[in-house]
Amino acid sequence: MEFLHRLGYYLGGFSIGLVLLFFIFNGKRTQCHYGPEARVLDNLSDKNWTINASLTPGIQLDSLQIQGLLNAADVDFAASNTALDSCKVYVLNSYFKKRPVQLSVENCRRKVSLTTFSYKD
Repeated sequence: MEFLHRLGYYLGGFSIGLVLLFFIFNGKRTQCHYGPEARVLDNLSDKNWTINASLTPGIQLDSLQIQGLLNAADVDFAASNTALDSCKVYVLNSYFKKRPVQLSVENCRRKVSLTTFSYKD
């Protein structure tokens, strides 16, 4: 079989496979989180959040604001304590109302607790 015939069969099969993949994954929210920061933020966004009562009373956060904080967040692994067995403590640097903030969260098995919230001005 000539090279051009083999190339034609290969490209034909490849294009059919691409079309099938397009129809299979169209409309689905498929994501792959390989980096440690992306996995931590994805894990935090999937859990129920509780806000510590000792935070300043002027800070009122709802679920959309928490999701916005997570979308703009960077995990500071140097300041985090990930060696704990029960609840790992992560320090997040993010933005709230266009101001830089630093959050400290406890990531337990079923819930996330926001322990500190401070502006970094």
